[in-house]
Amino acid sequence: MKRWLEPLRGAIAVAGMVLVTLLGFIPLLPASLVKLAAPWPAVRTPATRAVLWVARWWARGVNAVIVGVSGTRVTYDQQVPDDPDGRYVLISNHQCWADVMLLCHVVEPQLPFPRYFIKERLRWLPVVGLACWALDFPFMKRHSRAELERNPDLRNQDMETVRRACAVFRAWPVSIVNYAEGTRSTAAKRAAAGSPYAALLPPKAGGTAFAINAMRDVLDGVLDMSVAYVNTPEPRFWDFLCGRIPEVVIRVRRLDVPRDLFDGDYSADPEYRERFKRWLEGVWAEKDAEVSALQDPRQSATRFDRLGDSR
Repeated sequence: MKRWLEPLRGAIAVAGMVLVTLLGFIPLLPASLVKLAAPWPAVRTPATRAVLWVARWWARGVNAVIVGVSGTRVTYDQQVPDDPDGRYVLISNHQCWADVMLLCHVVEPQLPFPRYFIKERLRWLPVVGLACWALDFPFMKRHSRAELERNPDLRNQDMETVRRACAVFRAWPVSIVNYAEGTRSTAAKRAAAGSPYAALLPPKAGGTAFAINAMRDVLDGVLDMSVAYVNTPEPRFWDFLCGRIPEVVIRVRRLDVPRDLFDGDYSADPEYRERFKRWLEGVWAEKDAEVSALQDPRQSATRFDRLGDSR
C-alpha cells in the first residue's frame, strides 16, 4: 500500500503547487506589467511592493502544500535576531530543488524576503520567469570553465549583473541569496569537480565577493545557511514531495567576515581573490562536516549546535 501512497502524495503536492502558482499569477501579471511599463519611481515603487506581496503569499502557499502534504519535519535553527527590514547577503549549500522553497519557508517573515542568483534559462519559464524578473532576481549565465578560458571577458558579464542587481537592492530590505556551489551537489558532480568535500561542491567565491562589495556600506550582515536532508545523502525533490525524507535540518547563522574582505576587487586583485577564496573554503569545510554527518544514514547524526523550532 505504501508503494502507491507515496507517488499519490507527490502528485497531490505537485497539483497543489500548480494551483497556488496559477492563483498567484492573477495579481502578479498586472503588477508586473505596471512595473515594466512605468518609468516613474512613484509608480514603480508601489508596483514592486505589490509584486513582493504576491511573492510572499505564493511562497507561503507553496510551502504549506509541500510541507503539509509530504509530512517532512523541518527543524530550523535561526541563530540571528529577527530583522525583516535589514539587508543581508546569504550563502547556502544546494542539495535539491526543495532548498529554494524551504529557504523562503524558514527565513520569512523573520528576515527580508529572499532574492536569488538564478540561471539565465529560468528567465523563460512561464509565470516563474516573469516573477523572477519582477522581483529583480539576477539572471546568471554560469559560463563553463572552457568558455571562460576561450573568452575571459565573459566572466565580467555575470559580475556586471550582480552590480546592477545590488544597485536596486540597496533601496529595499533584502536577503540576497547565493548558492555558492553554482548547482545542486550530487556524487557525480562532486567526482567530476574533484571536490575535497564529502557532501558539497567547491564554492564559487566571485558572486559572494561582488555582492558583499557592492552592498558593503548598507549591509547589515553576511549569513550562512546550512541545509541537510537527514539520512538522505542524495535528496531529490520528488522524494521530498512523496514523504520519503523524514526530516530536513536548516541552520542560519551570522558569519564573522574579516573587515578587509568587504572592500576589494575580486576580478583584478589576485591577492584579494585568494584571501576571499580561503575564507569561504574555511566556511565550506565546517559546513561540509555538519551536512555530511546529518545526511549519512550510517551515522547517529547529531543536530547543529543548537536546536531551533520545527515548522
